[in-house]
Amino acid sequence: MNITAFYQHLDGLFAAGQIEQVEPYLLTQMVMANQEHDADASLAIINELTGFYRSQQRFEEAIRVAEQALDLCSKEYRLGSLSHATTLLNAATAYRFAGQSQKALELFQQCQAIYEEKLSPMDEHYAGLYNNMSAAYSDLGQLDQAAACLMHAAVIMDGLPAHAVESAVTHANLAALYAKQQNWANAKAHIASACSFLKDQPQAADKLAQFQAMQEMFSKYAG
Repeated sequence: MNITAFYQHLDGLFAAGQIEQVEPYLLTQMVMANQEHDADASLAIINELTGFYRSQQRFEEAIRVAEQALDLCSKEYRLGSLSHATTLLNAATAYRFAGQSQKALELFQQCQAIYEEKLSPMDEHYAGLYNNMSAAYSDLGQLDQAAACLMHAAVIMDGLPAHAVESAVTHANLAALYAKQQNWANAKAHIASACSFLKDQPQAADKLAQFQAMQEMFSKYAG
């Protein structure tokens, strides 16, 4: 299967707003990949299907196909590979959105173990993982662990100039987390960082205005 052509067509459906055609296309392509015994394509398509079901709030179906993807990793001897890590990340996110944050955290940690073996500590893949792990910890009321994950993500993203908006969002999430703990000094510091990352990003003007409003509010509490 031509996986590049698959992604081009899928992206085209989303760009055209033809959401109703996405699921039939993914299911048809999955059948084709299975018929061609193309395990790489099958895994990629199932992961896309997991994300699609999650985005449509069809959480039971997202979990079902995520488990199929994990099973495929096992059958195709992909355990411990980066494709397995991606599958774990997608499955964990599906479980978290379904309200099963403890299960999600377990899968995120398995993904982290593979990253630690396969990637350098500052690889940008870690930033996405840490952001997701932070959300799961926050769901579970473990706010210190959530903050630690966001700090790890911020350190990575801050070193990637092309990801200034993502850095800003990470710092804003940290600020909101500290505000939840009534740690106003840290909340103020991180929302200031968020604003600084967006000052030269005209495409993010709305987000900057939102963060500036947060900054004003936190300043009142921080003194």
